Amino acid sequence: MNISEPTENSNVLESSSKIEVDYQLKIKLQSAFNKGLSHFRQQVKAPKKNGHVGYKTKSGGKNYDYVLLEDLIKAIDEGLKDTGLAWYQDCETANGVVRVRTIVTHENGYSKSSSWMEFKTSGNPQDVGSAMTYAKRYSLGTTFGVSSEADDDGQQANDTTPNRNNSQRKNTSKPEASTKQQQTTLEGLFKAMSKAANAPIEAVRNGYLEKAGVSQSNQLSHSKAESLIMLVISQLNKQTEKGNSND
Repeated sequence: MNISEPTENSNVLESSSKIEVDYQLKIKLQSAFNKGLSHFRQQVKAPKKNGHVGYKTKSGGKNYDYVLLEDLIKAIDEGLKDTGLAWYQDCETANGVVRVRTIVTHENGYSKSSSWMEFKTSGNPQDVGSAMTYAKRYSLGTTFGVSSEADDDGQQANDTTPNRNNSQRKNTSKPEASTKQQQTTLEGLFKAMSKAANAPIEAVRNGYLEKAGVSQSNQLSHSKAESLIMLVISQLNKQTEKGNSND
């Protein structure tokens, strides 16, 4: 036998050795990536909610505050200093559908991608641009676990504070209906959760709507839609972290 020719056993050993080396390398790269994320969470500061939305209702007015995309980007970029991490986003538009995902990379070459977040629009350039900004903010905030969504706690406190004029007045007005944007946002979040949880979107959608006591998103009130959006984002964030820990 020619000793220079590899035997079948030696090929198996070499293959097993390579697999072990690749596995150990992946563990090492992932460990550095996770360490960078941990460092980020320790030093990131919550961005201020400088975005404001107000609208009138039969009972008065509502005000919602949220984080602007540029302020969210600034907060995350500052939090990423000295972590070895960076990020970018893939954005696509086709037939009025906007798709965005966020990719986080480490200087050692390791990277992770979020699920695609999709939003349907009318196709109007203004609607597409608005949905793109919305999707970027949701995807970026969800990926890094930084809240950027509407906050009406202060307004709710004002609404429930009794005064001389309304403390004895019975409120008979109907709740403000959910907006088209809220319904579009929920549909995009349902799709993202469906992919993250590897579950049929119908089951995900029906499950959340059942919790809200409705069968369709257009039956939601404005406040219930906002609460449901926050709930799905929170659980999508946990699902993403769970998936990362299982990698």
